[in-house]
Amino acid sequence: MAVLHFDLLGGALYILVFTSIVYMPEVRTEDNVTGQRLTLSVDVTTTLHITTPSYLSVTISGGQLRRGLIGYDFSSQRLQNLAAALSPAGVRIGGTYSDFLHFDPTSDDANCVDVTEPGKSVTDSHSANVTLEEARQMKRASSSMGNLDFTMSGQRWDNITKFCDQVGWDILWDLNLLDHPNKTWDSTLVKQFLDYSSSRGVKIPMFELGNEPNLYERKFYVHVEADELAEDYSILKDLLSQMPQYASSGLYAPGVNNLDIFSSSRKYLTQFLENSGCEMITEIALHHYYFKKEEVSLADFVDVEVMDTLRTQLEFAYNITWNSCRLMKPIRFTETSTASGGGVPKVSNAFIAGFLWLDKLGLSATYGITHVFRQTFLKSSYALVTQTHKPNPDYYLSVLFKRLVEGPVFRVYDHGLTPTVRVYAHCVRKSHYNYPDGAIVVYYLNVGTEASVLSLGQFNATDVHLFILSPGDEEGMLSRKVKLNDELLEMNGSDLPSLEPKPHSGDVPLAPKTFGFIVIPEADVQLCKQYHRHDDGKILSC
Repeated sequence: MAVLHFDLLGGALYILVFTSIVYMPEVRTEDNVTGQRLTLSVDVTTTLHITTPSYLSVTISGGQLRRGLIGYDFSSQRLQNLAAALSPAGVRIGGTYSDFLHFDPTSDDANCVDVTEPGKSVTDSHSANVTLEEARQMKRASSSMGNLDFTMSGQRWDNITKFCDQVGWDILWDLNLLDHPNKTWDSTLVKQFLDYSSSRGVKIPMFELGNEPNLYERKFYVHVEADELAEDYSILKDLLSQMPQYASSGLYAPGVNNLDIFSSSRKYLTQFLENSGCEMITEIALHHYYFKKEEVSLADFVDVEVMDTLRTQLEFAYNITWNSCRLMKPIRFTETSTASGGGVPKVSNAFIAGFLWLDKLGLSATYGITHVFRQTFLKSSYALVTQTHKPNPDYYLSVLFKRLVEGPVFRVYDHGLTPTVRVYAHCVRKSHYNYPDGAIVVYYLNVGTEASVLSLGQFNATDVHLFILSPGDEEGMLSRKVKLNDELLEMNGSDLPSLEPKPHSGDVPLAPKTFGFIVIPEADVQLCKQYHRHDDGKILSC
């Protein structure tokens, strides 16, 4: 069992944490929940990093765009409310199919997806010496894939950008990299797209070029070498510099996947950065999934060893960045979820997926990841929201994270905390619940099988606010519903439930297989007071 112990010493909050089991007397809460006391230690005298309000962001996949954005009824008030509750956020629109997207402002949406008759398999004609365009032509003839090319109309783009503007989402647009004859990226069609967007005042503050180019050989039988990609980004950067609307937009690359698993990803990232990539881009873009959907068990979703594979990816990323750029280039996850390939049906969209999601948000923040783009907002098994606009459990977890977490990230010392309880600490985002300056939020996940108790020490006489999430019905870990403080969360027509905290004093019970947030309004943490009084946090240094 686990207990977290809070002390206030010299005006600063100390939360002492021990990672190995410490044999201490059990304590009993007012709710008659018993658990063993552990003490946490959080260093609130310095901040590791600072998370922005848009740290948690979302994606719309290129495949969804190709299939006509099924489920995206942009006129739906319910959909608008669901999206706006996650703002401010970035929205990455892209993925595998972005490399086959073409823009035609005059095209008919009804004919935007072209599919040819099945032909000879590309594997029958594979040659290591084919050009990109030849390989694309072969791919179009593949009986297994058909024609991957599709066209997006101006009207569809207008609808997307209007929606994003309404709900407070900043667009990260993933451009087609496979317009690439003779080893040089052709920006002609992109310029047409940008001219159209600029003429309508469309804001696109972020761009990517291609998707997981290290996998092109396996997927498309073509090569775009890392040094070529760096040159392509140079072309894109020059193009954007000539357009006042987009001259200051950020560039993010190379979008390789799972450094912890694939040596090819590590090699590609290294070569890209060493061939002027460090100078070409604003931040490094990476993708991360814990596992393939075909290779996972339920136990993996609550396995701390699986959670720690993310730590390996992050350490690879920063080591490669430092060695290649000689500075700590910022890093973001532009695509990430639990399982690749659309997620695990009936699992990646269930309550159990929240453990990996919350741990990823917490661990990434401690390493200084600037943004985490959740794959995806709508549809698919790992989506936050279903095609019929029903929130999955991770949606409510994400909304709470957006409302409660912002600013300085604090180091939690894990000298003795049992491995089944993981804890992160930040300043609280004060705006939604009107918390006072200096408030702190601690969020936890308990993947263990026994109840735990969070002992508040000196804060016994001080109220805290609880946001504890648990399964919403008898399906348990596989529930598609979720409770907040034992109250089932349900939409009221187009409106979200209020997500109100539960006031609490004294020891806090942590039920097994739950996660949640504990806000200490009167913590009076000086770094949080400084951040809260200066919204941009610029007075703080890491």
